[in-house]
Amino acid sequence: MPWWGWIIVTVVMLAALAVGLVYAGIHGVRAAHSVTDTGKEIQNYLDAMQQSAPANGTHEKPLFTQPLSTAAHRYSLAQTEVERRRITRHNRHAERWIIWKRNRVPFTGDTPADGNQAISKSSNHAFDGIVRESRPLSDDERRENVNQHSPKAN
Repeated sequence: MPWWGWIIVTVVMLAALAVGLVYAGIHGVRAAHSVTDTGKEIQNYLDAMQQSAPANGTHEKPLFTQPLSTAAHRYSLAQTEVERRRITRHNRHAERWIIWKRNRVPFTGDTPADGNQAISKSSNHAFDGIVRESRPLSDDERRENVNQHSPKAN
């Protein structure tokens, strides 16, 4: 290698070393700021833990120190509420299905006579699939369906 090639290699190496030191310095400063912010947050939490609780608040003993009947009673109350919500949700869904079945509109997009039910074409189409069994498509119908849903070339 000629003498000037060694000079170019040395200059490139020194430039890469300088860029690496700048990169490490920038990220080191960012990390120091992040550590400082985290330290401040931790200090805030530690200060809050050092403060005594107000005397007027009522503190309940932890549940594991109370009799088992207390935990069992709370559990039964919670399960009763869960079951009540489940039954309410089931009844609400059943009522909605009855309304949809009564006010069913054909896939034409027309609205019911009383006009208080908003039914989209897509939901009507899904409802059609539930009500009647779909017949298998012929090859021509299948090709037409694929052609309708494929992206159009410009």
